[in-house]
Amino acid sequence: MPQHPAATSAGAPPAAALPRSVPTRLRVPAIGVDAQVVAMGLNPDGTAGEPPLSRPDLVSWFSDGAAPGQIGVSAFYGHVDSRRSGPAVFYRVAQLTPGAAVQVSRRDGRTATFEIYAVERYAKTDFPTDRVYAHTGRSEIRLITCGGTFDPAKGSYRDNIVAFGSLVTPRP
Repeated sequence: MPQHPAATSAGAPPAAALPRSVPTRLRVPAIGVDAQVVAMGLNPDGTAGEPPLSRPDLVSWFSDGAAPGQIGVSAFYGHVDSRRSGPAVFYRVAQLTPGAAVQVSRRDGRTATFEIYAVERYAKTDFPTDRVYAHTGRSEIRLITCGGTFDPAKGSYRDNIVAFGSLVTPRP
């Protein structure tokens, strides 16, 4: 798998940016995701907040970053699975392909639609933070979850899956 996806979408040209508005729902029809979004900041250890394992159906949005539709990277996190309930909200993120749509409903009533242009897997020990969260000069989205093999000693997966997308259609 390539280490660095292309920095631009091969599909439609990027859409005009939107003003800031909190996301409320995230839909990814290609993989059956239709989930409530909760805003979260940083954890005490400096990592991005993610939904509790007791709610594997939720997606979190990094509220200290760009809102979906604003210029910048809007990051969303979801679990791949949980011991109690099995597959979770982002169980199939690794199966996304370029061109897949991600629709984000916003509190202002608009929907920001993004087009996935790459899906990559990175070892957690070598996660390219600058690459994933770098300022792009346009509105982009990242869907981030765990992946790869499970490390029973640590109780977590060894890798992260990151889906990269660009804004293509803001709707009123």
